[in-house]
Amino acid sequence: MFSENHNDEMAKVTVTAFVEEDIKEGLKALADVERRSMSQMMSFLIEKAIIDARNKGVIPQAEEQDK
Repeated sequence: MFSENHNDEMAKVTVTAFVEEDIKEGLKALADVERRSMSQMMSFLIEKAIIDARNKGVIPQAEEQDK
């Protein structure tokens, strides 16, 4: 994945999302193409979106949030 520090393992948590059926079908198709589970695909896409937002300055970097 996109983890910046591979040595720091963070606890996994459960996040529930409600999406339209066509979004779920698209997610399933994308996960199949990339040979990932739907859960892994969602985690990958969310992590990528967070990293992109941090890099663009939309949200603070992880170390800035801890302050």
